Amino acid sequence: MPILFRYLLQLFLQGFVKVFSIFIALFFLMDGAEQIRRFGGRDHVIWQDMVELIFLRMPHFFTQFLPPIALLTTLFVVTRLTRLNELTVIRSGGVSLVRILIPFLLGGVMVAGVQMLLLDQIVPRTNAAAERSIFRMNLPEQAALYESMVSLEGVRKDNLWIRDGGQILHAKRAYGDKRLLLEVTIFRFTPEHDLLMRADAHKATWENEGWVLHNGQIYRFNGHTTQSEPFTRMPWAINLEKEQIKRATPQPEELSLQALWKHADRLAREGYDATPYWVTLYRKLADPLTTLAAILLAFPFALRLHRMGGTFRSMLMGFITGFFMFVVVDLFTALGFGERLPPFLAAFAPVMFFICIGGFLLLHLEEDVPI
Repeated sequence: MPILFRYLLQLFLQGFVKVFSIFIALFFLMDGAEQIRRFGGRDHVIWQDMVELIFLRMPHFFTQFLPPIALLTTLFVVTRLTRLNELTVIRSGGVSLVRILIPFLLGGVMVAGVQMLLLDQIVPRTNAAAERSIFRMNLPEQAALYESMVSLEGVRKDNLWIRDGGQILHAKRAYGDKRLLLEVTIFRFTPEHDLLMRADAHKATWENEGWVLHNGQIYRFNGHTTQSEPFTRMPWAINLEKEQIKRATPQPEELSLQALWKHADRLAREGYDATPYWVTLYRKLADPLTTLAAILLAFPFALRLHRMGGTFRSMLMGFITGFFMFVVVDLFTALGFGERLPPFLAAFAPVMFFICIGGFLLLHLEEDVPI
């Protein structure tokens, strides 16, 4: 590896660590203030709980902000090289701008690799752990029950919908490890898709190799008449295994790439809406490329900015550009979740947009104009 290549790569990595440290300090300041506001007045919450929650939220925060961090790093390093005339000396030796850019892109590949690892393995686990921590701090009286019944794989806090033959199940909470469903509603239909029966139950449990509904009301529909009767215990015939419960209702942010793919594919085959899972999957795949696109955009941008006004303008425009990238990516993601755009396009369109802009600026830099 040439000395110049190592020098530029070292500058990028050192600059990245510095900018990253600034973002860490800002995150602790802002998120710490938010957690104190939410939980500071509660007697059962101690400061260790809030510190733990802040650390659990950090990976998700930084995977979102790695593209702006990489962009700011590139702006600062290129501006420094230009201000000290190092870039002029390098180019006078016959080194092209593309060759100067390569160490920055290699540094970006290293950052993108770490980002992919975080998105695939770390962030899903820390997001789930953060949700458990928030639950404990919000509902201390249920903390013992929560800890005894729920593991990282078993907790499912969103609504559960499952279709089994001619009936559809809805449960507000589902605990796969204990085979427990809370606030259950069952709809049973005829082969002609007419509503035949509805049952509401406080909970459903697995007893003696079968499901049992507890403390509810059953409604039977026969033409224009409706019959209603309460029950305390009622056997319930449904093919519902604990693995199916555990797979059925995870939050997209709590799944790895492989789990997202399998879950989205299963939902699509069963006729359910898998859009949030496809969007999240493609977004996770596109985020590392967004980091590289940010570097490609910032490099020629920094060269032009220095000619127009120096370090302060570079820093200001860097913050503006980073904010613009963040807004555009979030906007396209929201359009994907709202089914206004296909999931793949919603995830990768911003990446291609910034790559095209960066490539255009790089190709139109005047190689013969001194910096």
